[in-house]
Amino acid sequence: MDPGSPQADCLSSTSSNSEDSPTRAAQIEMPFSRPQLDTSKVTLPTIPRSPKEVSGDGKMSSPASEFSNQRSNADGKVSGSSDKRSNEDDKASENSDQNSNADAKSRRSSTSEYEQESFETYQHKVAQLCHDIGYGEPSKIERMKGGGYNRIIGLTLPSGQQRGYVLRIPRSALEEVLMGEIKDQVAVTLHLSKYEFLHVPVIAAFDTTVNNALECQYVLQERIDGVALDHVFYTLPLAEKLQITTAVAEMLVQLESITLEKPGRLVGTGDLPDRSDVAPTSANEIKITGYRENPIEDLPSMEKQSLASLITYLLELRKQKNLDWDEMVERCERLQSIVKDMDAAGLIRSTDDECVLWHWDLSAGNVMIHRANITASEQHTVLGIERKQAVQVGPGEGSGVTASPVSNDSPGKWVVSGVLDWDDAISVPLVIARTPPSWLWLDEDTRGPSWDGDRDAKPERDLTEDVLLIKAHFDQIMAKASPSYIEDAYHRGPLLRSLAEFALYNFEDGVYWDKYDDFVKKWEEYDEALAK
Repeated sequence: MDPGSPQADCLSSTSSNSEDSPTRAAQIEMPFSRPQLDTSKVTLPTIPRSPKEVSGDGKMSSPASEFSNQRSNADGKVSGSSDKRSNEDDKASENSDQNSNADAKSRRSSTSEYEQESFETYQHKVAQLCHDIGYGEPSKIERMKGGGYNRIIGLTLPSGQQRGYVLRIPRSALEEVLMGEIKDQVAVTLHLSKYEFLHVPVIAAFDTTVNNALECQYVLQERIDGVALDHVFYTLPLAEKLQITTAVAEMLVQLESITLEKPGRLVGTGDLPDRSDVAPTSANEIKITGYRENPIEDLPSMEKQSLASLITYLLELRKQKNLDWDEMVERCERLQSIVKDMDAAGLIRSTDDECVLWHWDLSAGNVMIHRANITASEQHTVLGIERKQAVQVGPGEGSGVTASPVSNDSPGKWVVSGVLDWDDAISVPLVIARTPPSWLWLDEDTRGPSWDGDRDAKPERDLTEDVLLIKAHFDQIMAKASPSYIEDAYHRGPLLRSLAEFALYNFEDGVYWDKYDDFVKKWEEYDEALAK
């Protein structure tokens, strides 16, 4: 970063150990002599004002705005879930023949809710498209439960062999200003395909125009083998849960190794054609632009900088765009003040300027797993439990555990077969990306109606011994790969991630506005404990 740039006035902080609770937080050594951030030096580009989009559904916004919250629920995974999961992505299933077709009530409601053509007639257009692009007559066309943005169709196509595909189609044809969204989706997926451990879906064909049998844009991709983790994980025996936990942890360790040059949103470079009827033959390059503000506007592109500078800058952008909104200005300035306090308290580190690839919705529904046959010599060894006061398992969740090996007699090894829903992949500082995958030790469908989707939030109930073991097993793998993981995930991380939410997301709209008071209260309690 250029020292003379508008965001270069934030200094790196010294490291100190911190805890998540106020009483433990008081042990932090406070470098009171640190210079304070000076937001008056931040020079801002002019940003056009846009009408505020107020969310009425009470759901958590995505990092790329309410618009991408709709986009995100549409990777075409065959649904076997209950009504309470109706807002999640559709998950591909090993039992797809039984689970892929929604019931009659769901069909009626989906068609009426989105005012779209019924599946019974629409499937003929899908069949025609398959012929037009050279894939022949589908042997099977499945109605799959889609998300708020995409209609999803499952296909079995000849194409050399009977193979499963997923057709993703916007609920309504995109206006010209948004047609680049399809290219960005394709470009990011193609780019990430070079990381074999991610097993992203293979793009088979796409069209950014409406000049086709569907009269709409679409992306055709191969279906990933396996089942969504949340369809089977919570019913498996402990040994198999631990095995899957190992696979997820190893995948996350590799994911953290994908570093990027600066913060922002991953998009295509614009060199893809408007349409392709065949699978692209090479990975595509991407670029990093500003974080998304709304469907047609990105924030200004930024350079690599300290985390304190990044959050302060993004909050300043929001403040400048809302100068006629006194309450918004006041809140932005209060949050900027908290950035300075956190930096002075040592919660922000000099290493926090390093950015990594972040899947902001890495959920149990977006991780696909399957059981691979293995020989006796390859039988996986998982970790069993031995209760000792040794390893901290997380804030407020009881004493720690250590582990001892026990054998796993399951017939096959569970592996991660794919990660879905990369449409809005972004680049963030590592501590922001280290939200623990609490869905490994807490079925999110059991978290209660008051849970707002924050995976940093404490569980509403005590964790069982088996659940504590799963969590400790995961934490040990991550801590072995990176000694800073535990602190980033459970100690300083939750506060920093809560603060970053207001800067990264549409703070002025939706649930983040409502979260403000709770966050400020939590920080004030923490800060008071530091002063004791």
